[in-house]
Amino acid sequence: MLEILSLSMLISPLSLDLTILISTALCLISYFRKYEHTDALILSTVLLFLSKLGMSIVVSSASIFIVLGHRFVKNTLQSLLVYFILSISYLTYLNHFLHWDWNYILLLSLFATLSASLMESIRSNPLLILLGLSTSLAVFHVYALSVPFWQIFLAFAISFILSLIALKVRIADESGLMSATLIGVVTIVYTDLRFFILLITFYIIGSAVTKFKYDLKLKRGIAEHEGGARGFANVFSNSLPALFFAMNYGIFKMDAFALAFTSSIATALGDTMASEIGKTADKVYLITNFKRVDPGESGGISFIGEVSALLGSLIVSSFAFILGILKLDWILISTFLGFLGVHIDSILGATLERKGFLNNAGVNLIATLSSGLLALAIQTQSY
Repeated sequence: MLEILSLSMLISPLSLDLTILISTALCLISYFRKYEHTDALILSTVLLFLSKLGMSIVVSSASIFIVLGHRFVKNTLQSLLVYFILSISYLTYLNHFLHWDWNYILLLSLFATLSASLMESIRSNPLLILLGLSTSLAVFHVYALSVPFWQIFLAFAISFILSLIALKVRIADESGLMSATLIGVVTIVYTDLRFFILLITFYIIGSAVTKFKYDLKLKRGIAEHEGGARGFANVFSNSLPALFFAMNYGIFKMDAFALAFTSSIATALGDTMASEIGKTADKVYLITNFKRVDPGESGGISFIGEVSALLGSLIVSSFAFILGILKLDWILISTFLGFLGVHIDSILGATLERKGFLNNAGVNLIATLSSGLLALAIQTQSY
């Protein structure tokens, strides 16, 4: 059913009436015949109707067509080739009617490929692949950018090779490989290598401190699984806010977004260091009432953890200055906001996470986003 709908996109890419009619009929047939992926067909129909109401045809038609690749993918790396062929083929075909810049088509195809491959790496069904694809294409289409071919190739090559190395040395798993590659490509394309280097610095130091006294943490039952290999949830929760600020910096060229980018990474590294080094402490206290808790408890703080959090925030902020991302007088601001973000993380961990309203990834996402937004607020007030 999905294949029929995907191929129907080739009939009339800019006139949705026929494809909406076909999609609606397929939904009804699949519902009564209990087709396995009826939910994906329903989402496809919704996307087509939204396109009719004003959402970009690229988001709906390209997303639906690219999902064809799900049938042919056997492993994560193979998915890169399959989804790229489908993405570039359909967008090139669509471009006969839209007349976009070729480099933009290539970049959009790469974003679609990495998004779909990421969803494959976590064993998603067509519904989730379609949802992830349409969301990412909508975001990147709104933040439209045309860059030279060499920059696109360089961004992908650097991001993928480094992520592949991380996979080989077990710093990341397959989903971490795809998500890190996507984040790396976007960061380099929308900003430059300096921002990417700062982001990589967080992952390198973060992975190193995860190994710190790993046997002790393993003995206590609080060590990270699989030696601390990062999956997509960990990568995205620590990097999505930074990615958002990087994209806005690339579009608007405002220094405030550079400060927000750095502050969010300062929080990420500060929190990682506080957590991984703090797990080795003997005396740990809950941040909300300062009662003794076991090491590794959500919301737990310790003296060595506090020092580590401050040091992590300072490392990121100082390195951002050395790279030319931050001004000298912004180092203290970024360090303070990073340190503050770590404690937002601890408070959320001691309350919402302990009660089951948030998981660790959700806590990390809110904390890193909070420090970045506070940086924007401070800079907005100074203008």
